[in-house]
Amino acid sequence: MKNQYPILAALCGIFAVGSVLAADPAPSAIDPEADGLLRAACTNLSAAKAFSFKAEVWEDAVVFGHKVATTKTVEAQVRRPDRARIEIRSPKHSRGLWYDGQSLTLLDRLHNLYAAAAVPETIDKVLDTANDKFGINLPLEDLLVNDPYASASEAIKGGVYFGKVTILGAPCRHIAFSTDQVDWQLWIQDGPNPLPRKLVITYKNEATAPQFTAIFSAWKLKSGIAEKTFVFTPPKGAAKIEILPAAENE
Repeated sequence: MKNQYPILAALCGIFAVGSVLAADPAPSAIDPEADGLLRAACTNLSAAKAFSFKAEVWEDAVVFGHKVATTKTVEAQVRRPDRARIEIRSPKHSRGLWYDGQSLTLLDRLHNLYAAAAVPETIDKVLDTANDKFGINLPLEDLLVNDPYASASEAIKGGVYFGKVTILGAPCRHIAFSTDQVDWQLWIQDGPNPLPRKLVITYKNEATAPQFTAIFSAWKLKSGIAEKTFVFTPPKGAAKIEILPAAENE
């Protein structure tokens, strides 16, 4: 696989953004206000029939012994329960993802290559299949599922509320949670429309404790998004390559 399709490995790798889910839950003290703010934001998001957002993402990487911050942007459009469209751009890459209820398509715009695979009929099942079968974690996937609260709170061991703060001019409430594997913080917009404005994940058990940071903007909760948004049309001259199971990518 590596010799035949080196670009596919990169195509899949770009979607490995990481999940805030980690270890088995255990009894602990979780600040009721922190839990309530998380639940309110997740309820607001899960109630939307469709939504879109943009995110500026910063992620630590170790290069030549130095921890450096890499950056990319993510634009997502979701229509529940079975449509998703995501664009990821960085200084060196430009990738697209389409889920139309039947197939998942990944496009490497730089090399004009795409791969497609048949997948189940809901976003939640697609996330499981992409991870288990193809070794792909979709970006910010915990926001895409039908029940974000259940996904985010599954492994929490403790939670704290830190008060009010402003993120890019928006008044927010700062909360933080911990699991066995990660510590993560969330800044939720204050007021009647609570939505995430900033997310920081610290992988505390990994060397150098790298962080993942996402700054959210352009949130739109909608009644629907046009079907054509989720339909993939190959660019002129694009070549199709095969996406193989994860075990064959190793």
